[in-house]
Amino acid sequence: MKRITKLFLTAAVVLFAGSVFAQDMTQAGELYQKATEAYQAGNEMEAVKNFKEALKIAEAAGDDGIEMAQGCKDMIPQILMSAAGKMVAAKDYAKAEETYTEALNSATEYGNDAVAANAKTKLAQIPLQQGNDAYNAGNMEEAIPFFQKAIERDANNAKAHLLLGMAYNKAGKDDEAEASLMKARELGDANAEKVLSGMFVSGANEAMKAKKFSEAIAKAEKALALGANPTASLIAGMSAYQAKNFNKAITHLVNAPASAQNTYILASCYESAGKKAQACATYKKVLGDGKFGPTAKQKIAKLGC
Repeated sequence: MKRITKLFLTAAVVLFAGSVFAQDMTQAGELYQKATEAYQAGNEMEAVKNFKEALKIAEAAGDDGIEMAQGCKDMIPQILMSAAGKMVAAKDYAKAEETYTEALNSATEYGNDAVAANAKTKLAQIPLQQGNDAYNAGNMEEAIPFFQKAIERDANNAKAHLLLGMAYNKAGKDDEAEASLMKARELGDANAEKVLSGMFVSGANEAMKAKKFSEAIAKAEKALALGANPTASLIAGMSAYQAKNFNKAITHLVNAPASAQNTYILASCYESAGKKAQACATYKKVLGDGKFGPTAKQKIAKLGC
């Protein structure tokens, strides 16, 4: 009799447990539906809250809750990513960083590698955006640390290296700018070489105006190392001419923009370097010019061309 009573009690417990689990799964289903509706209405954080509650119940239900639990795990990180994106758009960077971090942690916990990788990328982009805001406002000292932070989070972020280099350049930190821009170029940023070249040419021009001819030549030649650049060739050539380094001046002036003045100075460099034939041929190119023609004629006569 005792054994029969025990069997009845065991069966009653099983039926009761099954009834509780069924009720729980009904509640979980209701929470899942509320979460879905909240997400569709644009209330991401409310949706996440309901999905998390549904997940707890579904996981406690064992096999009966596996499918729902997985659905919750799929949705939670993605919704957090969406919410964080809105926060970035609103420039609420602190909250966005917190939410992307939560998305990263949940995605990692749930085994969603794709979302976890995306969250890491987005976390690196937040200081990049902050730095960009400061850069556009003309505040380089504020922009630089943000770009550095972006690089700390993603060392291979070519754009971050580019923007850091540009900020250093604006701040007058030429060596740091060059290093950052060269790294951006190495990482394949399409604009890095153009920015580098422009920086070198600008620096070379300023040095030439200040009569720092050796510095001007060095910077112009850095630009030329990146590719043909008529302006850099002209600056290097004119600076070498002023420094009386005529052979170097010739090397660069032959690639400078064509003009009567540049041609005349090139001829003068040939003459000073003792290259009579080249000097004669080059002086003859400006004989018809109203400003340089008469002097060129005298030079040709003097050289006995």
